Amino acid sequence: EKNDFELNKHIHVVIYFDNGYKLMYQDVRKFGRMKLINKSELYTTKPILQLGKEPFDCDGNYLLNCLKNKKIPIKTALLDQSILLGLGNIYVDEVLFEAKVLPYKESCSLNINECNKIIDASIKILNKAIENKGTTIRSYTSSLGVSGNFQEYLCVHTKKTCKICNETINKIKIGGRTSYYCKKCQG
Repeated sequence: EKNDFELNKHIHVVIYFDNGYKLMYQDVRKFGRMKLINKSELYTTKPILQLGKEPFDCDGNYLLNCLKNKKIPIKTALLDQSILLGLGNIYVDEVLFEAKVLPYKESCSLNINECNKIIDASIKILNKAIENKGTTIRSYTSSLGVSGNFQEYLCVHTKKTCKICNETINKIKIGGRTSYYCKKCQG
């Protein structure tokens, strides 16, 4: 942004460039982190070094290998960015619905078929979300006020009944996160 701007409590860093432009880091939910390093150290420094792969860059074998010793719910595992990148709470609910896997299923019990379905569903859901500029629920919009439309395509997250079978959507806490699923379609 080149013009003046108004600081607010969610703008945590402002970088001023010689050409008059400014780069503002605004983080309402305080999930982000920032670290200044040399470019040559980018892929050899924590936390980047500890990140998993994006669904676009891996397959079911990769996921199966990551999960083989994890005795945690698959919902929790998929939220772990050291296993798979880019999936937040809403998208994990939708991915697991698409893949027909229950969110509380123990990660190490998944088979290659289920892992392939999770990767395929992740790619499908993320592509659809990107195409629709993400998901806007409550006050979560971009810093420019742009709202996403992916919430119009949600099948289970925050829903009361399943769009496929009309059964009641279950809502439980898994690893401190609210999880939505259809026991009939995913069971």
